[in-house]
Formats: sequence, C-alpha cells, structure tokens
Amino acid sequence: MNLLAFETSSRLGSVALETAGGLAVRELGSPREQTERLLAITDELLAAAHLDLASLDGIAFGRGPGSFTGLRVSVAVAQGLAAASGVPLLPVSSLLCLAERAWHEMPFERALVCVDAHMGEVYSAIAERRGGMVEIVGEERLSAPGDVAPPKAAPWCAVGNGFAAHADALAPLMRAAAMVLPELVPSAAALLPRAKRDLEAGLATAPAAALPVYLREQTAWRRSS
Repeated sequence: MNLLAFETSSRLGSVALETAGGLAVRELGSPREQTERLLAITDELLAAAHLDLASLDGIAFGRGPGSFTGLRVSVAVAQGLAAASGVPLLPVSSLLCLAERAWHEMPFERALVCVDAHMGEVYSAIAERRGGMVEIVGEERLSAPGDVAPPKAAPWCAVGNGFAAHADALAPLMRAAAMVLPELVPSAAALLPRAKRDLEAGLATAPAAALPVYLREQTAWRRSS
C-alpha cells in the first residue's frame, strides 16, 4: 500500500510516504517552511520512491485541531492533490495522531492529550488502546485548562504541549499522570495507522468535504490570524 501523509497542525510539520519499500519521513521545521516547502518535499519523496500521484492508494492529512495556518496549508495541498489525481483522501484527527505517536514512544492503555490552543485555551481529548488500535474516546474539546478532565481509569499518560504552556493550571493532572510527554508533537507517520483502517473500511472523504477542524468560532479564528 502506498500512502502519503501531511501533518502541519503544530510548530513542527512533517510529510510521510509509506510504500512496500518502507517509510520515508521529512520534517518541516517552521510554519514558514510548512507553507513554502510542503509541495516540494512531497515531490522529492515521490521521486525518490519512483512514484507518481496516480500510484498512491491514499492521501492522509492531520485535520486538526491545531494551528490555523498549518491546517489551512495541509488541507489545501491534500485537497488539491486528491482532486487532481482521484486518489482517496483520508482526514485524521491531529489529537489522535499525537496519541498514536505517544503510544509508539511509551505504550499505554489510555492517555489525556492536551494541546495549547492559545487565547488561554487548550484542545483536549482522551485516547485509549482498544483491540490493538488507538482511538479517541468521547469528544475533542476546546476549553480553559482548568476545565480539562482526566481519564476515568488509571494509569494514564499526559501528552502534548498544553501541559508545558499551562503548567500551573494543569499541575494537578500532571501529578496524577503516570508519565508526562509535554514536548511531543504530531507526526505524519502517526497518521498512517488510522488512515489505513479508514481506507480499508471505505471511509475516504471527497476533497470538497475534507475540511479542517478548528473547534473555535470562525470569528475567533479571524481575530487570531
């Protein structure tokens, strides 16, 4: 299976290409590089693998929540490539992506994912390992840090830069966690497990319907841009 993936919801973006020959990942070290180099790096990865767009089985992207600018970039590129090639498009939660990466770093049964949303707020979700797969349990939320609730069962892992950005407000949760991974960011490679499952289940999304998830009113987004 040939899968291309983009993740640009955080300060560190990445592009991944998985083929029968293995996995290749390229990082994008700044929001500006994400904007300027995403397509060029995609072309480089495809050329190195001797593939064209039509050879792909799917294109995955982190659909958020996360950086407004980063999400717009990856969604636009993924939509454009899918529309031009007819390759299935596979949006994946960026919070699920972060939980998936955390599981590969330090296997856990459940995690609280918390990402800085700026404006004094955080994005959060609870993830669990179920049947060999990482899944979001319940809803993804945008809230004040003090309103974030832990998983109901312990032990659990605390993941995401929200724990660093709002350390005082989230200190009780960090003390309750079995482990805290505040520096971990989503990676394009961690989109692939869910993208594969969705592709096999026939859950691809039409390009026009593949939209970013902001969890914030459009007016607030405009104020922050």
